[in-house]
Amino acid sequence: MTSCKNCNEPLVGKYCSNCGQSAGVQRISISTLLHDLPHAVFHIDKGILFNFAQLLKRPGRAIEDYLSGKRKSFFHPASYLVLALVLNYLVVKITNLHFFDVNELKSMDPLAARVITDYDAMQWWFLEHTYIYILLAIPASSFFLFLLFKGMKQSFNVAETAVVVLFAIAEGVLIQSFIYLVFGWIHSGPFIRTVESCNLVILILYASYVLFQLFTPSRPMWVRLIVSLFGGFGLAAVWVASAYLLYLIIG
Repeated sequence: MTSCKNCNEPLVGKYCSNCGQSAGVQRISISTLLHDLPHAVFHIDKGILFNFAQLLKRPGRAIEDYLSGKRKSFFHPASYLVLALVLNYLVVKITNLHFFDVNELKSMDPLAARVITDYDAMQWWFLEHTYIYILLAIPASSFFLFLLFKGMKQSFNVAETAVVVLFAIAEGVLIQSFIYLVFGWIHSGPFIRTVESCNLVILILYASYVLFQLFTPSRPMWVRLIVSLFGGFGLAAVWVASAYLLYLIIG
């Protein structure tokens, strides 16, 4: 007799009598990921807070749970990312976040002022076109991470790697939104640029932490640490490069 992948209860029928998860849960593939997408986008349930807490405390282990079939308590990764991006958009809009202030520009060299205002305008362009460039960034990030997993002899397929990317980026966006919500009201150019730099470091370290937990423990810790940091920096670079590439193409 087979058992439920979510709670290990013996299965009788199409659904688990203990937790209610479908007995037909299979390994994630491209087809199942796409099949679940419409439901993921248009349905919201209780898994949001569970996702946030688990992905904050034990991100790699939580993602492994999801991939192994324990999905009943989780919010779908695609929906989670959509929700995170919407929240981030609202926070930036509400706080009217900018990377300069008018008084600062008056005392700056014109060329330096132009660089800062151009950067600010570009960040707002990215914000307004988020749902276009994630279509480029997610496949690019998944491909990069798939190669990294292959190099570390991990057995994740392409779709499972995409799930890792979706979860990690969604949680990172929510962390960023919280930082913006706390500090975005302070309209000081130097301060906000410092916050942005710290935010980038936090997101890289978070992505590295996710990878560190996902890598096989049998590997030496120093190997996992170095490759995890490389992966964290790499994912950040892929997302930045994807955004700027899109800006060059249609901006």
